[in-house]
Amino acid sequence: MAKHSDADYDALVERLHEPGVVRPSSRVLHGDDAAAESQRLLMRATGTGTIDDAVRVALGRPRLDAQAPGPLWKVRTTKALDDKVRVIAEQLGITRSEVIRDAVNAYVPI
Repeated sequence: MAKHSDADYDALVERLHEPGVVRPSSRVLHGDDAAAESQRLLMRATGTGTIDDAVRVALGRPRLDAQAPGPLWKVRTTKALDDKVRVIAEQLGITRSEVIRDAVNAYVPI
């Protein structure tokens, strides 16, 4: 068993007091109340405003193709364009890759 110092325990206590850490509740919930509280906690933990967004964040990016991974594109761009794409992605709550895929799909309809 690993030995832990007082500093390790102090750091853990500090971490538990940081905003965003979910603490257990002494309330016992059932049914719709339990579902609503679970959704609220999931949205809080993922920093999202809707349960659909929270589930997307919690589950991660879905596969593009269930059969096999698609091709990987490597492209160079300007810093200015990268900055714009990063801002758009942040505003939409999606990845840069999703912004780029959406832009290409708009330019070259499938």
